[in-house]
Amino acid sequence: MAAAAIFIAFCALNYRVYDGFFQDDELDTLSWAPLLGWHNYVPALLKPTFDVANFRPTGHFYFTLAGKAFGLDYPPYVTPILAIHLFNVILLWLVLRKLRIPVWSAMAGVAFFALSATAMDAYWKPMYVFDLLCATFCLTSLLLWMHGRWVLSFVAFWLAYKSKELAVMLPLVLLAYEFLPGKRRWLPLLPFFAASLSFGLQGIFLNPNNDNDYTFRFTFAALQKTVPFYARRLLFLPFSGFLLLPLAFVRDRRVWFGLASMACFLFTLLFLPGRLFEAYTYLPLAGAVIAVAAAASTVNPRWLALGILIWLPWNYRQLHREQRSQLDRDDQAFAFVDQLDRWATKNPGVKTLIYNAPPGVYHHWGVTGAWNIVHHSSGLKALFKGWPEASEVRADETFANATWDAARRTLTIQIESPKRTN
Repeated sequence: MAAAAIFIAFCALNYRVYDGFFQDDELDTLSWAPLLGWHNYVPALLKPTFDVANFRPTGHFYFTLAGKAFGLDYPPYVTPILAIHLFNVILLWLVLRKLRIPVWSAMAGVAFFALSATAMDAYWKPMYVFDLLCATFCLTSLLLWMHGRWVLSFVAFWLAYKSKELAVMLPLVLLAYEFLPGKRRWLPLLPFFAASLSFGLQGIFLNPNNDNDYTFRFTFAALQKTVPFYARRLLFLPFSGFLLLPLAFVRDRRVWFGLASMACFLFTLLFLPGRLFEAYTYLPLAGAVIAVAAAASTVNPRWLALGILIWLPWNYRQLHREQRSQLDRDDQAFAFVDQLDRWATKNPGVKTLIYNAPPGVYHHWGVTGAWNIVHHSSGLKALFKGWPEASEVRADETFANATWDAARRTLTIQIESPKRTN
């Protein structure tokens, strides 16, 4: 009954996700992922080396399949994302019950994880399928480890890393489990740590991002930026994440394990001040839920139900605010790409685009991805008017001159030729 109520509440809170549209990272990926085949994925999945191009075979395979099947039809992309999130809810439930957390405490925990606006973006945008799948395989690995299925647990860990590099911290989570509520079995963890150390060192020494948003900043200045951002996400109040700290004084090893899991998955994120995204809290949130559910195991179920009922209106307010903002950005993106698509259909021979501004928070790679997708091609150029390359194009080839009016959300495109620009 409670599970059905959570599912109904989730559907009621998130039905507008189908009204969204692709963001720039998604269009960039869709411009090339559907062109890939098995020969691209199998080696990437099996190789024990760091991928300098950040090719993540599990998540990119989703884009390959969906891109081939659905093109720019957005709603079909959403259902698998929601399904993965709900599957993660089930996995978290199984982990909580394996930790012998009482039914009602576990149910309150998964209700928070399933419905919270904390990491809403993770199950609202296809671009975060990597975070969802990383959580799926991390929780699967943890659950299999709890049941003594070490080989299968390692396979799940490997798939988690191939979903997103954050999973490199999973062996520390398994170590925390063994040291706290577990049976202190150290030897089977050696392959996990060997793989984690290998991937971690390769990531440090082979990382091509030397001075950009993807560069780790092990500085106090980085923490001044990341800590307030992630600490606010728990309840959408400044530093509300620090409300979890008193749980460290609860004399329950399961609570300590949950806090340790959250800390492990948060650690690397705290030193990436250039990559602050709400969806990144998705996997650390699972650790926080373990800690809170374990701490709540001594509370009367009626109080838990009352707490959920008080929290739901506040959470709905935050969800509504974030969804409205996201849908506004998506509406801008749809207006831009839809008009671009209709123009390209009528003028398929023009292969170069020069534009004055992208829609909303789009980056240049989103416009380039959209331009290639609407032409069913790859490698086509979409250039911002202020770039030197744009001047070179205007000098010697026909191109599409696009002007985006953000206020009216209209895209005006004219064909320009060398004769007209000379």
